Amino acid sequence: MSLFSFQGKIYIADRQNDGSCGPLRWAFNVPALQLKLSATTKEHKESFSGLRLTDARLITEQKCEVTMDLEDFNKDNLAMALYGAASAVVAGTVTGEALPTVVAGDIVKLAHVGTSALVVTDSAGTPATLVAGTDYSIESAAGGLVKFLNLGSYVQPFNAAYSYGAASNVAMFAQQPVNKYLVGDLINTVDGSRVSVRLYQVRFDPMAQLDVIGDDFNKMQLAGSCLADLVNGQDASLGYFGRIEAAA
Repeated sequence: MSLFSFQGKIYIADRQNDGSCGPLRWAFNVPALQLKLSATTKEHKESFSGLRLTDARLITEQKCEVTMDLEDFNKDNLAMALYGAASAVVAGTVTGEALPTVVAGDIVKLAHVGTSALVVTDSAGTPATLVAGTDYSIESAAGGLVKFLNLGSYVQPFNAAYSYGAASNVAMFAQQPVNKYLVGDLINTVDGSRVSVRLYQVRFDPMAQLDVIGDDFNKMQLAGSCLADLVNGQDASLGYFGRIEAAA
């Protein structure tokens, strides 16, 4: 038996209805993946020795818990962590986007990000065009933030016309979680041997905490359960939860 210290790639797929693995995607850097196995038992005590000795144990439950750290902030990882729906926003243009009533110094958020070619007009019968740098400034083009500097005699509400860039969008708690099939293609860094780990049906909880701002490298920490797979469990060589395969 060899010593072991694993690194490697973790791949994630949607579990198919027939128990098979759907198309896999690499989750990128996964610095930690842990399995915690446990069993709940009931103990029986004999009643004839005068010592109440435990003479049997009955297993009433077997569980496998999974924890995983994700360090790549991509839309698929984020959607899995947030029970979210990922979508792609195609670059385009907006005309006549109504803005809220403002006072000088207010900052407003445009509907899209990646702002360019912004033109702001008022609501007069013959709309007047606000002057960039005098009446307003772009606080953040990437964030779609506009700051109003001078209201003059302009008639509110203001309207915005602009171009916006392509973006990835992940809406939080937008869909029910999907059971995942995990595959680990691992290297034993002690001796270079290879090991494969499969988990057939993992249900992750929503991410408990996302450190949006901090002084360290951020990560998404996921926890969940490896559910019994009654399809794969019919094969004794596969088992109900998963398996670890190593070359003989």
